[in-house]
Amino acid sequence: MVDRAQRVAQGARRRAVGDEERQVPRQRPVPDADEMRALLAVAFRPAGVTVVLLSALIVVTLVAANSDLTGTFGAIAASWLAIHQVPLTIDGTSLGVLPLIPTAGMVWVVARGCAGVVHPASSRRHALQVIGAAVAGPLVVTAISLAVIADASAVIPLSSPNALAAFGWVLFVHLLASAIGVTVAMWPTLGAQVPSWVRDAVRPGLRALTAILGAGAVMVTISLLVEWSTVGSLLERGDGVVGMLGLTILSVLYLPNVVVGAAAAVMGGTAQIGDVSVSVFGNVGGSLPPLPLLGAVPDGVSGGVWPALLVIPLLIGVMLGRDCGRRVAGQEALFTVLTAAAGVGVVTAVLGLVSGGRLGAFGTVELNWWAFGLLTFAWLGLAGAVTAVVVAWHRSRGAVDEDEDEAGTEDEEPHLPGAEEVPAIAAPITEEPVVAEDVAPSRVIEAELVDDTEAPAAPVAPQDTDSDAEVVVDVEVEEDTATEEPGGSGDAGETPEADLPRGPATPSD
Repeated sequence: MVDRAQRVAQGARRRAVGDEERQVPRQRPVPDADEMRALLAVAFRPAGVTVVLLSALIVVTLVAANSDLTGTFGAIAASWLAIHQVPLTIDGTSLGVLPLIPTAGMVWVVARGCAGVVHPASSRRHALQVIGAAVAGPLVVTAISLAVIADASAVIPLSSPNALAAFGWVLFVHLLASAIGVTVAMWPTLGAQVPSWVRDAVRPGLRALTAILGAGAVMVTISLLVEWSTVGSLLERGDGVVGMLGLTILSVLYLPNVVVGAAAAVMGGTAQIGDVSVSVFGNVGGSLPPLPLLGAVPDGVSGGVWPALLVIPLLIGVMLGRDCGRRVAGQEALFTVLTAAAGVGVVTAVLGLVSGGRLGAFGTVELNWWAFGLLTFAWLGLAGAVTAVVVAWHRSRGAVDEDEDEAGTEDEEPHLPGAEEVPAIAAPITEEPVVAEDVAPSRVIEAELVDDTEAPAAPVAPQDTDSDAEVVVDVEVEEDTATEEPGGSGDAGETPEADLPRGPATPSD
């Protein structure tokens, strides 16, 4: 009864404590001063540095062009939006094709900043706080930029962009950059939570993506060398050093866009700039903007050897399959190839989407981003899957051959000379006794093993020999004096030699 009363009292106390805990609201952990400073740096440092650089560049450009500083703030705000691929409308002309180099630089800076404040042991809450800070700061700057553009539109011919598109592009760019930075910093922890065939698909996929963009860069370089005279004539339209320098900088900024278009054409897609269409199956000529970089675009109908360029995506797919087959064995190699091909297809589709847009009077720059992604997945998936299966099969055959060789070696080892087991008489002897050569056998002693369970065996004193080994044998010795050798006149001090059996003996005990 006493124990029962104690248990009832303990239960009542637990219920009371539980009720108190439910009544007291749980307080979320508040970041300390160092964490707050780190989050503020992640939120506003990239945006602040970008705005400062844009201000200096725009002011220097306006001063060099002998222009007044009217509308400087509007130009800075518009440049901030242009870095995030937000379409702009200037003097009634829509500009949707924006250079990728500033956007790539922003992604790299944000990802690096997020990776610097996160480590593999960071909690999920801290990682989400870093991502939220990296997105919240640029959204605040975007809101200020939209307000500045709305105010400056009364002074300069700059129309206010779509607010939803502006916030959407800024959110997409910074969310992608912060996610990349946090994932790279916490990959030792996050990688253990995903299947192995997914982890092994990352590095081969990056190599395949680099190879695709590298093929596009090679094609652009060759076209620039072939059409160098056209490029030079377009540069001369700059009317002076400042104009030529401006066209050169503009061409460099748009170089990644042209490389992505060339990569889309190499993979079997189509790159379209207004009326001009470029593909390995045929080109359509037309008018192009007077940008020196666009002098590399081939004019007229392409020759019959252009479809031979399709061997490039085939080789890239083979390379992807080889890399995955070497990393993963068995059926998982096929899953690794398909995962890598799908990832590269998504990335190429996104690159094709951000590389296009409206280009004023010249029409639309379009890379058929969905076809670019599907063709990339098809080439890499098919060629890579076949190659991975072949590589995995060769690896399995090599492993089987090695196992057979090892098994054959193990079967042959017992038949090697000296590998047979030597039977012992009673117990293993660590050292072989040495028998003096000058002692001749004088008589024969018959030994018989007797099971004596009544009395323990007395140890036999070692004879006068050079051996240090001691052997204790429970035997009865019967001396037969009639079986001496004719010429054997042994001395009294000589040790008799026992004629023991050579084969294995069954112990009596």
